[in-house]
Amino acid sequence: MRTISVNLGRLLGALALLALAGCASVPPERITTDRMDYGQVIADSWKRQTLLNVVRLHYADVPVFLDVGSIINSYSYAGKASAGASLPSRADPDVFSLGTERTWSNTPTVTYQPLLGDRFTRSLLQPVPPPSVFQLMQGGWSVDLVLRTVVSSINGLRNNSLGVGADPGFNELIETLSRIQRAGGLGIRVEPRQGGSAVVIVLRRGDTNRALLDDSRRVQQLLGLEGDVSEFEITYGLLPRSGSEVAMLSRSMLELMLEMGFGIEVPEAHVKAGRVLPGRRQADSAPYTPLTRIRSGAEAPADAYVAVPYRGHWYWIDDSDLASKSTFTFLLILFSLAETGQSAAAPVVTVPSR
Repeated sequence: MRTISVNLGRLLGALALLALAGCASVPPERITTDRMDYGQVIADSWKRQTLLNVVRLHYADVPVFLDVGSIINSYSYAGKASAGASLPSRADPDVFSLGTERTWSNTPTVTYQPLLGDRFTRSLLQPVPPPSVFQLMQGGWSVDLVLRTVVSSINGLRNNSLGVGADPGFNELIETLSRIQRAGGLGIRVEPRQGGSAVVIVLRRGDTNRALLDDSRRVQQLLGLEGDVSEFEITYGLLPRSGSEVAMLSRSMLELMLEMGFGIEVPEAHVKAGRVLPGRRQADSAPYTPLTRIRSGAEAPADAYVAVPYRGHWYWIDDSDLASKSTFTFLLILFSLAETGQSAAAPVVTVPSR
């Protein structure tokens, strides 16, 4: 009887442990794993979709935009324990039998929303609002990156466009404004106006910094602005209506993607076959500088910031090409500034567990 009672105590202890295991729930650490993993996958797919559409547009192909609407990840975790006891015999000396069973299931559901109709028009065909352009610079982005990427022309000075080099005055304007920005002499103010907001550029003027004063005057000369005015209102248009106004033509997201396509190293066979958009290169224009350098090859790259296959070739941006990476990342950020006509909800991750 002593042996049976000892074994019975062990049985009860084992049953208690198995019962606790059967009642285990999904650990909270899964939230960290899900958030990091799904966030990384969404970011990578967003980059690949954008690059693929840049390549498609350069081949005069139809771009396709598919947004991630929601991610629902359902976990199920359960356990079951069983035990039994019998009298020992010569054929079966075992007194106790124990058994456990656990089940784990993970069923993610992802929904996609195609970008069509009015939302497509507003997101891709409307130019980036001029206030957003200068607010980006006020937020810390460099003048060189913002203006070379988003702006088509300022007061008639043309930027690089579809294979045609920029006006010399445009390049000088960017260099001069960049020096003013680094010196802390470029101010931007957003004023509420009837019918919307107005952006005012403030060029700081003072006798303490001669170089800054000279650069401010040079900006006014390049833009044809009045010399005794230090604040200028930004408007959308090709040419200003007065000497205290800066007229700017900004690009739409579709224009920007088309412009990026001229940085693709297209396979020579595709060029000869006329499969890609021809650049409007002019012999008397300034050298054309593409926004990004997108390389191509027959095989997938070993180390790339983003890479996609298309028509039997791979297209990618080198991970070591910091300038191209920065411009491409800036393009992704600009997508969030595009007017959609409605409040677009971010992807929602729902993780029910039981």
